[in-house]
Amino acid sequence: MVGMKGKNLATILVFIAFLIAGIAYITLTKKNNIPEYETPSPEKVVEQYFTAWSNKNYPDMYAAISDGFKKIEPTAKDLGAFKEYAESQGIDNARILSIKESSNDGNTAAVDYSVEFSFANGAKSKFDGTFTLKYRQGDVIPGWKLIHPYGENIDTT
Repeated sequence: MVGMKGKNLATILVFIAFLIAGIAYITLTKKNNIPEYETPSPEKVVEQYFTAWSNKNYPDMYAAISDGFKKIEPTAKDLGAFKEYAESQGIDNARILSIKESSNDGNTAAVDYSVEFSFANGAKSKFDGTFTLKYRQGDVIPGWKLIHPYGENIDTT
């Protein structure tokens, strides 16, 4: 009888040891399926801004703008105001002709761009400019942000 209890106890202990070893193996070798977020480059942010404009994807456009600009520009105070402003421009499409980063010190970047706007009435207009972007670690969505996408206000924070 004692031999049977000892054998059962040994079997249970071996089973528990294999179970613990299996759990440890799975835990230690399991790859994290959450992809690491990579901050888009300044050029990519400008590209996303104009692409989102063409697609009427105002949340993505709005996400490219610095939180500081949103605080000082009435037409960017919230997504609703920004959408209303963007729609009021009458732009149906923003075709990107060129985007080129002209400077970047790790905190501030300048990106030259050339776009062709197509309007609801069929007219087209080429526009060349330079966006200044700052790397904003403290924004709700950290990364490179446009500090002066339009208007007179400039985020100097």
